[in-house]
Amino acid sequence: MKKRALIWIAGFIFLSFMLGFNLETSLARKNEQELYREIERFVNVLNIVKNEYVTPVEDKKLIYGALKGMLSSLDPYSAFLEPEASKELQMETSGEFEGVGMEITLKDGIITVVSPIQDSPAWNAGIRPGDKIIEIDGQSTKGMNTWEAAQKLRGKKGTSVTISILREHTTKIMKITLVRDVIKIKSVKSSILPENIGYIRITGFQERTANDLEAVLKEFNNQMITALILDLRNNPGGLLNAAIDVSDMFLPKGKIIVSIQGRKPEDKKVYVSQKPQIWDKPVVLLINNGSASASEILTGAIKDNLNSCRTVGLKTFGKGSVQNLIKLDEEGTSIKLTIAYYYTPSGLRIDGKGIEPDVKVEITEDNVEMGIPEKDIQLKKAIEEVSKMLIAAK
Repeated sequence: MKKRALIWIAGFIFLSFMLGFNLETSLARKNEQELYREIERFVNVLNIVKNEYVTPVEDKKLIYGALKGMLSSLDPYSAFLEPEASKELQMETSGEFEGVGMEITLKDGIITVVSPIQDSPAWNAGIRPGDKIIEIDGQSTKGMNTWEAAQKLRGKKGTSVTISILREHTTKIMKITLVRDVIKIKSVKSSILPENIGYIRITGFQERTANDLEAVLKEFNNQMITALILDLRNNPGGLLNAAIDVSDMFLPKGKIIVSIQGRKPEDKKVYVSQKPQIWDKPVVLLINNGSASASEILTGAIKDNLNSCRTVGLKTFGKGSVQNLIKLDEEGTSIKLTIAYYYTPSGLRIDGKGIEPDVKVEITEDNVEMGIPEKDIQLKKAIEEVSKMLIAAK
């Protein structure tokens, strides 16, 4: 038994080194006996489960379970990813995957919708930001982490999944059946509104977002568009680099876009605009409680740096942390680990707080059609704000 325990201890220490945990540094700061006591507790539980559980359990399953628990105990965004989950995450950032089409997170211990993806099954079914997912296919989500819930929501095109949701400000639980589909994300959509106002909706920040947006902005300049409405509603975020590249298009050189602060003071990194400014005319940002992460980076960068900017809508989601995807081995396992918080140019930490709009506009209707002024009161208000800015500029 002691020999087995020593093997488990050796394995645990090796695993700790794999995860980047510096035991030598930790032992210098903590009481050695306390650390080894906790390791011994871990090994004892492993041995008890292996010897006493009603059916045999594979070592890998126990270790994977322990790693998942370790990462999910840190925050809603850190996670241990098995090979399949790692592949799916990489596919999402490229702009195509199979599922129901919504970004979720763990909020107050409950699986919560950050935002549905436009034109996806979740979007078409009327799923809203802030909806709490209570059950998935009859199974309670209590105790699930984000990745476990996401795995149950994803699946092959044509298959269905039934979710039970609790909507904010209501007590009635709604059951909705979604038919999975291939989610193709065209992250930049544009049109020209009356009075020669440009309209761009960014639905996510993927690998091609910056290139696609640059092409639209240059075309708007060629067409002598006088002002821009940039719609970031229900945009759950995406790649940090994409948010920085997009922000760079709206700012003069040398302006702070966002700063990242890690564990140590010396880990601070400041991103500054470096390219020629593509858009220097008035811009109104449309935001809501589904605007998160990279959307909030862009909102903060423009709002804090430009006088010719207004924000309209609702307070943003408040996801202000940065995650790194760290590959662990050749099998494809990885960890998604929160390594820093980000701060707007004015020094505001967004995480858990969000960004308040300059002009608050509530939407209560269920059938609002985004991008159509006659059926979108937030967009209608944004047009009014643009008109005011243009008059003031004359």
